[in-house]
Amino acid sequence: MKKLSIIILGQNVEAEVGPAFRTSQFADEIIYVDTFTGSTDKTLTIARKYAHKIVRSESYNFANWRNDGAKAATGEWLLYLDSDERITGKLAGEIVTSINRLDFAAYTISRYEVFLGKHLNHWPDPRVLRLMKKSALRGWQGKLHEQPSIDGRIGQLKEQLIHLSHKNIDEKLIGTIKWSRLEAEMLMKSGHPQMKGWRFARIMLTEFWDRFVKHRLFRDGTEGWIEVIYQMFSRFLTYERLWEMQRKPSLKETYEAIDKKILGDLEKNK
Repeated sequence: MKKLSIIILGQNVEAEVGPAFRTSQFADEIIYVDTFTGSTDKTLTIARKYAHKIVRSESYNFANWRNDGAKAATGEWLLYLDSDERITGKLAGEIVTSINRLDFAAYTISRYEVFLGKHLNHWPDPRVLRLMKKSALRGWQGKLHEQPSIDGRIGQLKEQLIHLSHKNIDEKLIGTIKWSRLEAEMLMKSGHPQMKGWRFARIMLTEFWDRFVKHRLFRDGTEGWIEVIYQMFSRFLTYERLWEMQRKPSLKETYEAIDKKILGDLEKNK
């Protein structure tokens, strides 16, 4: 029997990580990777109850987190899990069967998306590459939208991974604020063209077309409409941050100049 290591990533996720650990107990080894500046709530207390190893990975880089987890793993196979994801009994059985075959070096898994309490049938791109031989993993690349580089054939599992996404608007906003800044920094470093008014319109309309027209999220009812509108807002926020980074003089310099002029005028009128 091949040995399986499950690697769970998170930070300050005490409210949701317990079930992720409990649905992972069929594995030979569970590794928890504590990300960013480290958890300050009860996450580590919960992790110590279930995890065989706890890894600290402080960089703001998803690929680094996943690579650090792989380095700590002793299993021949790796399965990556986020704190808001759950492994069903049927999926666990399929995973155990699949890793003991010689067919593939890695597998993609379809996700059953639950958004604001409802399953969305029209969520785009539901498959994720999360199960792989450790020896076939050349490494994860990508600071934000990370992907693994695999040596060998990639298959598909039939059973789904449950993804309990965005349980309320506060949770969603916190994530958007955090990741939009990182994504804007990446766009800035890549030399993205100067943001103009028409670019904002094009970006948001493209997002609307993809979510509403192409994937027909509106057919998932109110929750689908909320997701369409929110993703348009999320794209706007990323590119507004990029515009701020590109602006010369910067907003900070602009407001400092305004204050300087006001104070200078006051001195002249004394």
